[in-house]
Amino acid sequence: MKFSEFTSGLLPFCIGQMKKEQYFNEIIGNFIQDAAMDSCPILHKKADTKYRFLRGTRKIQPADAKYLYVNRDKEKFSHWIADRTEECDSYDAVAKWLHDNGIDNPCVDDACADLLENIILSLIDDSATNSKVSSDSSGFTHDISLIEDIEKKINLLPRPSSIPVPKEATENEKIYIDELYKAYGDAEGLPSFSKNDLGDYPDYADDLDDRRVDYYSAASIQRGVLELGSNRLSNQFDVLKEEIFDGVKDTARKSHPNGYERMLSVMEQAVKISAPNYLLSSSPYWISGKIKKGVCHYLVNDHKLRWVKKKHG
Repeated sequence: MKFSEFTSGLLPFCIGQMKKEQYFNEIIGNFIQDAAMDSCPILHKKADTKYRFLRGTRKIQPADAKYLYVNRDKEKFSHWIADRTEECDSYDAVAKWLHDNGIDNPCVDDACADLLENIILSLIDDSATNSKVSSDSSGFTHDISLIEDIEKKINLLPRPSSIPVPKEATENEKIYIDELYKAYGDAEGLPSFSKNDLGDYPDYADDLDDRRVDYYSAASIQRGVLELGSNRLSNQFDVLKEEIFDGVKDTARKSHPNGYERMLSVMEQAVKISAPNYLLSSSPYWISGKIKKGVCHYLVNDHKLRWVKKKHG
C-alpha cells in the first residue's frame, strides 16, 4: 500500500471537520515523537506539496521518510486513531477498510500504526517505493530485522562514564564561559562582565552553574564514544554537533533583545532536536536535553555560535 492510498483510505473515517492540510499534519505529527515535530522537514512543506503527497502525485523522499521512521511513536499514532474513530464514530468502518485490504487485526488502532510504519519504512529505500508493502517479503522482513537488531544493540550500550564538573573552570571552558559573560553583560546593559560580577547577579551565577553541568554532560559523550572502541562510532560526537548546529543556527540568526535571550532561545531549540543521523540517539544514556545544550557550548568553543553579535557602528 502506498502512502496516498493509506491517507485516502482513512480520510473519510478520520478527517471530520479538518481541512486536508491539517489532516496531513495530523497524520504525520501524530506518527512522530512530540520532540521531533518542530524539526520535521515534511511538516514545513508548502500546502500544495502536502496535497500532492495525499493525492499520490508526489512521493515522500527517502531522507524525509528516514526522519519519520527514526522518530516514530506508534503508540502516539494508535491513540490518535482511537480518538479520531471515536469522534467520527467510524471504528467499525476502519476495521472493514483494513479487512478489505487483507488486514485482520482485532485492534484497529495498532493495525493502522503498524501499516503506516511499514509504508514509511518502504519509502526509505527509493527503489522499493512502488512495490507493495508486504510482511511476507523476505527482503522486507530482513530489512526490518536488521534495523531492529541495530536498535536493540544500541539500546543495550552501557551508560557512558560521567565526567564530574570541576570546582574551577578549566582552560577548555574559557571560550564558552567568556561568551556567557558577554551575554550576561548584554542583558544588563553593562560594557563588560566577569566572574567578579556574579556575586551581584546571583541569577547568572546559578545559570553559569547549570551551563557547566550541561557542558560536562556533553563532554562525557565526547569521551564515551571514544571509549566504545568502535571505529564506526568514533565520529558520532562530531555527527551530533553537526545535527545540533543545523537545528539551532536559524534560531541563533534571529533578532533577540540581547545575547542572554539569544542563548536561552537556542537552548530551547536544541532540546527539541531529534538528531536522527546520530546513531546513538536510540539509547537514552547517550542523548538528553542536557547533552544537547552542552553541545551548544562546544559549538561556541568552535566559533560556530556566539550569543552577542558584534555591533557595526
